[in-house]
Amino acid sequence: MKKLLFVVIMLVVVCSLFARWNITGAGARASGIGGAFIGVADDATAVVWNPAGLTQLYRAEASAVSKYNYTKSELNNWDNDKSNFILEFASVAFPFMNGKLVTALAYQRPIDLYTDFKTSSETQKDVGGADTFTLGLAYRILPFFSAGLSTNLWFGKLDHDYNYEVFDYSYVWDEWYNYEETYEYEQTFSGFNMMFGGMVDLNNLDSPIPLKLGVTYRTAFDLEAEEEGLITEETVWELGDYFYNEYETDGKVKNEMPMMLGFGTSYRIGDNLTLAFDYETRAYGKSNINSHEKDLNQFRVGVEYLFVTDLAVIPLRTGYQSVPTLMSDINGDPINGTGISFGTGLIFERFSLETAYTMIANENDRGSSGIQKNSYMNFIFSGIFYF
Repeated sequence: MKKLLFVVIMLVVVCSLFARWNITGAGARASGIGGAFIGVADDATAVVWNPAGLTQLYRAEASAVSKYNYTKSELNNWDNDKSNFILEFASVAFPFMNGKLVTALAYQRPIDLYTDFKTSSETQKDVGGADTFTLGLAYRILPFFSAGLSTNLWFGKLDHDYNYEVFDYSYVWDEWYNYEETYEYEQTFSGFNMMFGGMVDLNNLDSPIPLKLGVTYRTAFDLEAEEEGLITEETVWELGDYFYNEYETDGKVKNEMPMMLGFGTSYRIGDNLTLAFDYETRAYGKSNINSHEKDLNQFRVGVEYLFVTDLAVIPLRTGYQSVPTLMSDINGDPINGTGISFGTGLIFERFSLETAYTMIANENDRGSSGIQKNSYMNFIFSGIFYF
């Protein structure tokens, strides 16, 4: 009984997380240009975008990225929204040999599992997520070509609290009763994968061309979730009868995270304008957490323009991206969305402060229930210090 409950509940939990498995990097700059950063990757966040780009750093950097998330779902007269604030990323990077060799350490939360759901009879609160500790290394093999490697140790914790309560009438027993169910558990995550990156910078040729080409390969792995929890059921009948049951849940689920292959390019026009484009494929087709058995293919495009003033450099950024998900609608078709982004900031000699806003939207055909509209908004704040 315990194992059956665990499997059923884990399937519900996994299904609720389908929209969150688009694993990418972090940072306000990358977010501002729609995540088209594989062929840019020229700051400390490169360790989680394209580690080969770290060789563009010629002085040590420390960075921190925070994110405010807001999600809203609407279906006819029902709606639910939630919001939370997280530390998404922190890193330090150290160049050696005039940037020919660069090492980096980073923390990231690639998968945030925060949930705050309420109806007249149900409440659910999830806090936590899957985190990574990343060690990166990059080396400039030729003046125009660099290679990099990042190793990701996955960890993290999720605390789940669910309550269902109803006061109803039993026609079988001709009696009113109050039924309450609670489910509390703690999940711990573990896993390990690697990312390989390459960067060709044609600006370093004898006859410079302001074009960069990047490629990344993330290895497949199992993100394991181990759970310990307790389910309780309590029924109080109008005439005084009382029933109580409890079940302990324990077990381990392997979420199959597939190989991911990405390509990116950026082109600089003059000294101030940069265009960027990424394409990434994620081989979720055979993953056990995919509801439609198709790979996720995503493209991202962005633009950055730099205004140079006496006080600071002010960037203006915008981007667009397709957002495939592992969810499917009532017809079995994949649910895909689109996202737009904007960003700006202040870049000084010793530090920079940057921010970005992203908005992603999709629709889920629920058949006779109607069309569920989902929107995901993020405000990203980054601080980078140069040494």
